[in-house]
Amino acid sequence: MSHVPEGLELLHRAAGDGLIDLVVTERAHPAPSWTGPPDYAELLTVHGSLSCHRDYAGRTPRFAVLDEKGFVALNRELVHQERFGLSTAHLIGFAEAGDDAAWCFDVTVPEYPVYYVHREEPRARRTDTGEWENPADAVVDFPSFDAWFAAMCEAFASDHPPRWFPYLGEPGLSFP
Repeated sequence: MSHVPEGLELLHRAAGDGLIDLVVTERAHPAPSWTGPPDYAELLTVHGSLSCHRDYAGRTPRFAVLDEKGFVALNRELVHQERFGLSTAHLIGFAEAGDDAAWCFDVTVPEYPVYYVHREEPRARRTDTGEWENPADAVVDFPSFDAWFAAMCEAFASDHPPRWFPYLGEPGLSFP
């Protein structure tokens, strides 16, 4: 069961209470041809993009599910990095997590697990074997888009966000 409608309702309520700034655009044209997992596709069929930020503990954590133009730019500029013998082509960024970080699907796994990727920590795999450059990078941050979206909505709408919340967008961030 998808948590997208409940998450959107929670974000709208938090925005109405002045806790967060939320911008949700309506889809101006058909959904993109690559839609990823069903719950992500559900969000894209209705909305072109969604961005949320909140002032908290002297910081401004944010996330933004991107439209097609932003999706292409995010992957070109931040996610897809090629280095000698290493690749990040297994990841498709779908949302920003600050200026230097992104949320990505691992498209080599049918469940599309979600990884947090920072420009300084690309989570690359070896091109010859497919093994992770750093074995610790194989640990999934969220098992699905639905779990990720529910966690983001709850964190941004909570009076007491999780411990990782103020560090969103920084390198080295991990999620329990």
